[in-house]
Amino acid sequence: MAPLVEYSSSSDGEEGDGALVTRGGRLAAKPGKKGGAPASATFSSTDGEAVQQQQQQSSSSMPPLPSEFHDLYAATVRQSTVDDPSLHQGRKRQVPHIVGQWPSHVYIEWRPNHEQHATLTRLLAKVQDGLHSEVELHQFMTSDLGAPLPLHVSLSRPLSLPTAEKDDYLRRISASLGSGAVRPFAVRPRRLAWFTSPDSNRSFLVLGVAATGDSDRGDSDDDISNAPLMELLRKSNEVAARYDQPLLYQDGTMATVAPTAFHVSIAWTFARPGQDLHRATTLANDDMVGRSALDEVMGWRIVVDSVKVKIGNVVTSVALSGQVPGHDKTRFLFDEA
Repeated sequence: MAPLVEYSSSSDGEEGDGALVTRGGRLAAKPGKKGGAPASATFSSTDGEAVQQQQQQSSSSMPPLPSEFHDLYAATVRQSTVDDPSLHQGRKRQVPHIVGQWPSHVYIEWRPNHEQHATLTRLLAKVQDGLHSEVELHQFMTSDLGAPLPLHVSLSRPLSLPTAEKDDYLRRISASLGSGAVRPFAVRPRRLAWFTSPDSNRSFLVLGVAATGDSDRGDSDDDISNAPLMELLRKSNEVAARYDQPLLYQDGTMATVAPTAFHVSIAWTFARPGQDLHRATTLANDDMVGRSALDEVMGWRIVVDSVKVKIGNVVTSVALSGQVPGHDKTRFLFDEA
């Protein structure tokens, strides 16, 4: 079988022509082999930073990858066949793993860009500064390897689908959410708060979100209707109920759903909501850096043009029908000219 990449016959311990070596804290080009003339160019740390900046600018000019590419790698590597909290910072699986049952979730995905990621990181640092030293805040934005992660707005509880039902569920939820009843829309963050899930023993630091028309009217909860989110939730819960799955934000009637319930979780802790946690968010609001970061976050506009349905480790993107509001079509890397 032919190798995917052809390598030279040099051993792994040999550097090729033009390899960079360190000399007295500076980077210098190593002389070429086979009698080649030694490279005379040397590079200071400033030169290295300039090269790195040039590479970043070059990569930023590349067209973005299509969202379907990220869906292929949405699942993390499974580390154990049993629930082992020691592998997950003490967290316990909300839905126990059972052979023949498929953990599932319906949600809106948001991938913060580089600037947004940096702003959220500054904000979380200020919240952590306001917590007691024994309270640890775990963020959702970066993997253990330092890679940026997507955030999400949930439209379902954690579900567990039998093998015999998962394909039919996917067909029904895709048809319901993609029927055109909800057109693409946008949301804005509206507040930083703590949220306790009935499914978990953790407290979540969240950004409450509201549809742009609602969030422009003011901060009063009475002004928030979140019509598009409420409709997506209704459709998701209807399909979940058909398969005897738990419903999100309700116990059986839509009247129990608060339009202000929708949120993006950005961090979590085992501490319970109380004076200490609320004090930390208050200090972040009062701090100049924290206030600046929070003001920037509240000005963001997040376009929602699809809903994700994850069953096991497979993610299906269900597009909302219609023109994305205020958003020109982006040409992706693999689009035809």
